[in-house]
Amino acid sequence: MSLDLYGRGTLVVSLPKNDPELARAAQEGGADLLKVHVNVHHRASGNGFGSLEEEGERIRQVAAVGLPVGLVPGEEAMITPEETERLSQWGISFIDVYLSHLRLYLYRSGLPVIPAINAETPPHLWTGLRALPGDWLEASVVPKEGYGQEARGEDLAVLAAVGQATGRKLLVPSQRAMDPEDLGLYFRVPEVHAIMIGAVVTGQEPDSLYQATAAFRRSLDRLRAKGWV
Repeated sequence: MSLDLYGRGTLVVSLPKNDPELARAAQEGGADLLKVHVNVHHRASGNGFGSLEEEGERIRQVAAVGLPVGLVPGEEAMITPEETERLSQWGISFIDVYLSHLRLYLYRSGLPVIPAINAETPPHLWTGLRALPGDWLEASVVPKEGYGQEARGEDLAVLAAVGQATGRKLLVPSQRAMDPEDLGLYFRVPEVHAIMIGAVVTGQEPDSLYQATAAFRRSLDRLRAKGWV
């Protein structure tokens, strides 16, 4: 599975909990792909996620909803090489992991691996990403103190700089209180190809997640209709 199948303007929903009810709400709202987590404490939602074994049944239920599912496999704690080789059997379609935690054995899964950078990633490493396999990058570049605040023009400038340096297609998460009406500005950055909404804009309940997903879907569809994405 490749994010490229969905074209520019792809909508990913990062689930605040590995919950099939939330996955169905995202699907009904128009999400293209979902993202689940293991072995992490999720800053935006405040939720903790257990091991692949502990989260496995819930992840399988999320995958059964029918949308492609990406996995954050951990940070300091990480899925094992043996687990990596079984991910496709768990319904996982791609891996999304911070560059600083990316174990090389994750590439042995045969699944697309999307490295992620954050605001602390030194800019001199941006060009170095060209050495890694794959075409995508999660650009999680808003500083921690900016979480949940209104978006800034600086965000777009940083995304443009990252895109130019890496040459990668950017998956942009909603670390800010991203407004779907502003998406046209994000897509002025040529390398921005996908938006990923999470707890900051979706909340943690099915109804709020559905409403947010539907609003972003409508905005992206309008941009596509105008030929902007």
